[in-house]
Amino acid sequence: MAQERSLSDIFYPPRTALSSCFSILDLGPNVTFELRPQYTQMLPKFTGLEDAYSFLREFEEVYFMMHFRNIPIDVVRMKLIPFALKDCTKRWMYGFDANYITSWNDFVGLFLGKYFLNAKTIKLRNEINQFVQLDRRIILEIL
Repeated sequence: MAQERSLSDIFYPPRTALSSCFSILDLGPNVTFELRPQYTQMLPKFTGLEDAYSFLREFEEVYFMMHFRNIPIDVVRMKLIPFALKDCTKRWMYGFDANYITSWNDFVGLFLGKYFLNAKTIKLRNEINQFVQLDRRIILEIL
């Protein structure tokens, strides 16, 4: 006979935590890594509308200010980046399988492949939308 389930079990199934898409190096039992709230608040935020290269540069500036003893910089980067991604970029990151990204360079390659062209397209579209003809010059002279 089928097991009876309550309506709350049907409509509100238990939530299970998914593994991270980042394959992060095991630091060993004697090394502790703590991310304090002030670290995550200092990070730049990326929603997908900003310039991807500028975001990565600003992200690097922030994490280079942080010092963690005996912890490789790639581990710090991959621990911090989920806190900097917002909205559709966070959903993009969640779309990867568990342990899919094995290094910071892997992430940067995937990230720029996805968002660099998008940011460039948005920038060009904004430049076109904000185009103004001045001094009654002929448009062909401007182009």
